[in-house]
Amino acid sequence: MSKYAAKPYVAGSPDALVVGQIVQAFVDNLESSVIAPLLPKHGFASIDPDRWYPHQNWMDVLHDLSKLPDHSSAFVAFGKQAVANAVMPPEIDTIPKALNSLHAIHHLNLRNIPEDEGYVVKRISEQHYHVYQNTPNPDDAIYGFIWGMVARFRKPGEPFTVEIIPNPNPEEIPGTLYDVQWGV
Repeated sequence: MSKYAAKPYVAGSPDALVVGQIVQAFVDNLESSVIAPLLPKHGFASIDPDRWYPHQNWMDVLHDLSKLPDHSSAFVAFGKQAVANAVMPPEIDTIPKALNSLHAIHHLNLRNIPEDEGYVVKRISEQHYHVYQNTPNPDDAIYGFIWGMVARFRKPGEPFTVEIIPNPNPEEIPGTLYDVQWGV
């Protein structure tokens, strides 16, 4: 399958770009005292949600954040909040539709990245999916994002789990594997 394997905190290409609204969403969900000092250092003195920024600069901000205490919970919280605030097309109204849209969503928010950077989703059963994440983003942020997608599109009160599990065949499908189950 995929020959491209994303490296943590390394943009998929030197020309990769990220849309400012993604950067702004992250910044809005962290304490300004934590992230504010890092932004100008990496070219984000001000953020225009409609502008495209070098993706590597954003990866450098996230890498710096990963070195701070409590970074894991901050990344998870961001992922959850990003989904809660996101406008979704009306046709995305179930967990399977949401999970199967992850690759397209990734490519809408980034430019000039490898086609294989993103997500592979495999249906295990009706309410059990595997999501392979092959992006340079922190695993904790993607965990929060997937958790947020499932929480948003589940039936009221429906239980669910999202877990990072060992990838049994990273040569075939590179990246981190998330096991997603609901209604169990």
